[in-house]
Amino acid sequence: MKTLAVLILLATPLLAQLDKATADYVEHDLYSSTVLLYSQNEQGDMQMRCTATAIDHSVKGYIFVTAAHCACQDDVEKRAVSPERTAFYISPDDVGTKEFLKAEPVGCGYRHRGDDFALFQVVTEKKFPVIPLGIDPKMMEQVVNVASPLGLGKQVFFGTVSSPLLDRPVVVDDINWQNVFLLQLFGVNGGSSGSSLLCLDQKAICGFVVGSLGDTTMTAMPVSRLQKVRAGIADGSYKYWQPEADMPSVKPSAKTKK
Repeated sequence: MKTLAVLILLATPLLAQLDKATADYVEHDLYSSTVLLYSQNEQGDMQMRCTATAIDHSVKGYIFVTAAHCACQDDVEKRAVSPERTAFYISPDDVGTKEFLKAEPVGCGYRHRGDDFALFQVVTEKKFPVIPLGIDPKMMEQVVNVASPLGLGKQVFFGTVSSPLLDRPVVVDDINWQNVFLLQLFGVNGGSSGSSLLCLDQKAICGFVVGSLGDTTMTAMPVSRLQKVRAGIADGSYKYWQPEADMPSVKPSAKTKK
């Protein structure tokens, strides 16, 4: 795949420019709502996969969102997607203690269609801030991201939207990045996939990190696509989601930021 040209590069240290209310919101709400997604292998070992964010709360617990390539697999012949057959957990990654909470997959997007999302339900009495979903970002909108690249724990990153719409047909194997948006977000690496992007003007989630083009340009799923997938799963109109389907084993693509 050819590397796309960088449209805009803005690497301003945003943290020092934030007003106190916004800085507190990032530090206490966005940071606390972010968790690490793990799976457990046959030997009982926990393996960190990706980053997820709490986006909803109900009497059953919380709904977390991450990327589909972190936990789900497509069956192209059946045009279906189902969760991998493994046990999933989320961890708040609190300092001094590592708590693992059972996470049940309740929805996956079909990546061949460009819907790189996975939804997990976590039943717990532990409290998490819920981050609202906003609207798709504009050009040069500033974003903040909390993720755990390389499994080093939760970190805060700042970036800028360099293109609100990638209209090129970037489709390779199980990747479909047409109509994603691009941003300059330094520090992202393996483990960052599925982490949310908070647009600072909105104080709401406007997208989700899924991969990279070249060494500096990140690709992100717009929040509007998640909202459509989630609504379709809820009312049964999203026919790709088949959680009980018998899927073949599929290895994750090296191009994603899993």
